[in-house]
Amino acid sequence: MSTKKNTFNRLLKILLLVLLVSLILYLGKTFLIPIAIAIFFAMLLFPLVQKLQGFRLKRPAAALVSILVLLAILGALGTLVYYQVTILEDDLPRLEKRIEEKTNRLQGLLYQTTDLTQTEQDQIVEEQKGNIARALFKSVRDFIMQGLYILLFIFIVLTYTFFLIVYQQRIQNFFVRLRLFGSERETKVMFGRISRIIHDYLIGVLTVISILGVVYALGFWAIGIEHAILFAMVTALLRIIPYFGSFLGIALPITFAFLVKDSLLYPALVLLFFMVTQVVEANLLTPYITGSKVKLNPLATIMIILLGNLLWGVPGMILFVPLFASLKVVFDRVPRLNPYGYILGKEEDSETS
Repeated sequence: MSTKKNTFNRLLKILLLVLLVSLILYLGKTFLIPIAIAIFFAMLLFPLVQKLQGFRLKRPAAALVSILVLLAILGALGTLVYYQVTILEDDLPRLEKRIEEKTNRLQGLLYQTTDLTQTEQDQIVEEQKGNIARALFKSVRDFIMQGLYILLFIFIVLTYTFFLIVYQQRIQNFFVRLRLFGSERETKVMFGRISRIIHDYLIGVLTVISILGVVYALGFWAIGIEHAILFAMVTALLRIIPYFGSFLGIALPITFAFLVKDSLLYPALVLLFFMVTQVVEANLLTPYITGSKVKLNPLATIMIILLGNLLWGVPGMILFVPLFASLKVVFDRVPRLNPYGYILGKEEDSETS
């Protein structure tokens, strides 16, 4: 009876702890999300900082140069996206004509199924023009405000990143002195391992995204989809959200092909091409590039993504996977936490351990 009571009390404490941590993460997301992103940026840039320090640059200067390199890469990527969007804008009149033809066909189909004539359908659209204009104005206003918020957010993240790099040694020494994992040496080893896992994971994800971007662009171009580079970039970039991102990204070129092309063969070919690339990526790219870095099983990964979305939204869907991969390292190292590492891990890992 006493053993059952102790087990129940322990389970209750764990549930309360999970609830408390989740509450802190949810209520403090405005404060915690920029810090989490900055930590990942700092870990990503740290090898570059070390190389720059090898050229006798002081750490603040090396941190500043590495952040400028990051900004240059992001700026080049943003410029490429903007250039592709302007090309799409120049092509809008032709696209609008094609979409109008499709709309007229759909209106004919709607008349056959609902007995609403095209005149009646046009009248309904005319009545809703005021609401559409107000909604459009609100969307433009929200877009401008969101743009200003994003600029402020980027500034805060980069500021955090700079100081995290500058004070990296002091922060590490703080956790080492806490002796969270026994001796100071053990704590150093643990933090080094966590840092390496996150760094390798981020590099791996960026490598996979770059390869997929090139493959998607070539595939869309070969199929005959206009603006292949833009659609390839969007589809590849959304891959940063595991599992869900790829399916969200491919919806855009499939919809575009359906609206613009006369034949259903084009969206079908895009879907088939996407399915083939998914098989190749899942069996070749991801296992060899990122699979060995983050040893989380698919079920745990999907649940982690959904939890991240619940607590932090889209940033949580991206950040929670490497975060829980780091926690798994801790769980595997601490005997009392081994069961949690086991449930998060893959079957082959438990067989080899």
